[in-house]
Amino acid sequence: MISTRLARLLVPAVTAFLFGGGLGCRWNSADGTHQGRRQENEPLMTVHLFADPAGVRHFSRFRFVYENPAVLQDLRRQEGLDEVVAGASGDQETFRRLMGWVRDQWEPGRPDPYPPPEARIILRDIRQGVTGGFCAQYCFVLLQAITSFGAPARCVTVEGHEVIEAWLRDEKRWVMFDPLNNLQVIDNDGRSLSALEIWERSEDPSGLRISTGHRCTEEQSTYLDRYRHFAVWLRNDFVSQPMNFTDFDRYRVWFDPSGVGVVPPASLRTSFALDLYPERMAP
Repeated sequence: MISTRLARLLVPAVTAFLFGGGLGCRWNSADGTHQGRRQENEPLMTVHLFADPAGVRHFSRFRFVYENPAVLQDLRRQEGLDEVVAGASGDQETFRRLMGWVRDQWEPGRPDPYPPPEARIILRDIRQGVTGGFCAQYCFVLLQAITSFGAPARCVTVEGHEVIEAWLRDEKRWVMFDPLNNLQVIDNDGRSLSALEIWERSEDPSGLRISTGHRCTEEQSTYLDRYRHFAVWLRNDFVSQPMNFTDFDRYRVWFDPSGVGVVPPASLRTSFALDLYPERMAP
C-alpha cells in the first residue's frame, strides 16, 4: 500500500510525464488538432503503481573505472610487494600489510610541486627530495599497490581528508583504509567498515572505534566527524589514463541524502547509497 505522502508526490509527477502538464509537452488529439497543456477542466488520469516499491530493483547510475592490474606489475615487482604480504590470510590482512608498508615509506610533508597520481613517480620524487606527500599521495600509492594484486580499489574524499576503499573479494564488500593515519574504523564486533557504514553511524558513533596501532593525532570523535560528508571517485585508473589535479573534482560523487550539502560545482552528487554501493542491492 502506498502512503498518502508518496501518492501526493507521485500523482503530479506522473501526470506531468503522461500529459506534459509540467514539461510543456504537446500531443495531437483524436481529431488531429494539435493540443497544448492539459485543459483546466480536463480530468486527471488514474495511474496505479506498476510494482510494489519495495520490490523494484535499482542499479547504480554511475560507471566506476578501476586500474588494470597489468599496468601495475612493475610497481609490485620493484617494491617487493609480494614479500610484504607473504603469509597473509585473506584480502583484509593483505591490504592492512600494504597500508602499513605505504605509511612507512615517508613522513608526511607538503606535496609541492604536486606529483602526478602515479605510485612509482610519487615514491621516486619523495625519496629524491623533489617533493613531499600527504594524505592523497599515501592514498594513490596504496590504491595502486592493492590493485596490483587484482582487487578493485577507489579513492574516497571525506571532510578535509583523503582515504581509500578496497573491495574484499573474499567477503564481497568495500572497506575503508586510511594510509596517512594507518587505520581502519571498526565496530563493536571487530568488523572493519566502509565510508558509508561510518556515515550511517555518524549520529551515534559510540559503537565505533579506530583500529589499534594507528598514527592519528586528532581525537577519535573529531576524526569520525569527517565522514559526515564523503565522496567516492568514479575514476581510479590514474596510470593508464593520466589526469590533472584540476580534473579530480569532476570524478567525485558526493553522497548527499539531504540534497542541501555544499558540493564543488564540477562534482556530482547522489542521495542513493546504491549508486555508490550497488552490492547492497537485494538479490
